[in-house]
Amino acid sequence: MVIRARAIEVRYQRGGELAVSGVNLDLRAGTGLLITGDRGSGKSSVLRAVLGLAGPGGDITVLGAAPGDPDTLRRIGWAPQSWPFGFGLRAREVVDMVATLGGHGPSDATAAIEEAGVEQPGRRVEALEIEDVRRTSLACALIGEPDLLVLDDPWEFPETHAAVRRAMARGAAVLAASSDPGDLPGLLGASIRLSGGAPG
Repeated sequence: MVIRARAIEVRYQRGGELAVSGVNLDLRAGTGLLITGDRGSGKSSVLRAVLGLAGPGGDITVLGAAPGDPDTLRRIGWAPQSWPFGFGLRAREVVDMVATLGGHGPSDATAAIEEAGVEQPGRRVEALEIEDVRRTSLACALIGEPDLLVLDDPWEFPETHAAVRRAMARGAAVLAASSDPGDLPGLLGASIRLSGGAPG
């Protein structure tokens, strides 16, 4: 089992209001799962709990370890939503940095950039069009063929669909979240919907 989670619970801040409560997940190798729901329903909070970036709350194992385990994180490709990069770096430099942190080399970064279809890797991130920001985020997730892809609000580029299919075909699991699911339920094969931070 790639992800086994029972009663995921995330609070906005220590002792604060619940963002997510009572979410259960099972995700096996070679399969996908989409978490959908309206904006603010807790989708991103579930992804962050799985990655060890939120919580603790619930009983969660990821690739056989607790969320946030450093060795396990090297086996996960993470594409956050919005604008996840600091200004001043070029897109290629961002991907190179993520590759280095994960123990991968420049050739892995190049392969991920090509797979994600990043059109202007030499531009500074603050000058990128939003489409290339999203592609750069996808490239960061694809480095080194991770065992788990976690995609927050992925844009449905042809490259995204191709990358998800390739990942699942080689035995990786894919967990994604989107309020506008489009063709993602069919691509990933399973979905759950959240409403007010709980399964709806």
